[in-house]
Amino acid sequence: MCGRFTQKLTWREIHDLYSSKEPEPPPKVQARYNGAPGQDFAACRLDEKGNRVVGLLRWGLVPYWAKDLGSASRIINARSETVHQKPSFRAAFRSRRCLVPADGWFEWKRAGGVKQPYFLRLAGRSPLSFAALWERWEKSGEVLESFTIITTKASAELVHIHHRQPAILDPNQFDDWLDPASPTPRLLDLVRSSHAGPFEQRVVSARVNSVRNDDPELLRERRITTDEGAHGRELGIRN
Repeated sequence: MCGRFTQKLTWREIHDLYSSKEPEPPPKVQARYNGAPGQDFAACRLDEKGNRVVGLLRWGLVPYWAKDLGSASRIINARSETVHQKPSFRAAFRSRRCLVPADGWFEWKRAGGVKQPYFLRLAGRSPLSFAALWERWEKSGEVLESFTIITTKASAELVHIHHRQPAILDPNQFDDWLDPASPTPRLLDLVRSSHAGPFEQRVVSARVNSVRNDDPELLRERRITTDEGAHGRELGIRN
């Protein structure tokens, strides 16, 4: 799954990544070093004229048919194997697809009785684009635009950490993913193919477990050893 990620790209980097039309950033764009569900993130989608535009969406998809926000489930991930079939996703999969830029994401590996967090990103540190779906919920004047990140099986390089990873698209796949006319088989091929990397796999501090921590120090690498094979013990820090 993908439950945390970083989005600390500048507005210019996001703008250039998607060749979007807006010269100015949307309001309240901020760097996220420990981005969590319920927060707003930049995302790229097509406007009514078919142009790529970037705006803010809330992480945690609320289907358009939800009765109210208070009782609605906010779904942060959608499985690539069933995304075109599940009632919560199938309408968005047909016509409301988007791209979520990221620097990398966090995943937790179970070792004995503890879970060790890792920060994962492309080895060349170039930006990532997660395949995602968005929805617009509106009732009695209240509006929420939200998104969910699609996940797929982990690549051979990452499966030792977790069996799932975000569906990552390369720039030459952006048009097919965003195009409302793309056929379902093509879309499923895109999100069911595990990005092979290569990836940088960085052990990081358990401070990332708390969403209250959102600072650059979270991304510094930790050297970890094990104490009697069960509990991780932090020995030091290196850049």
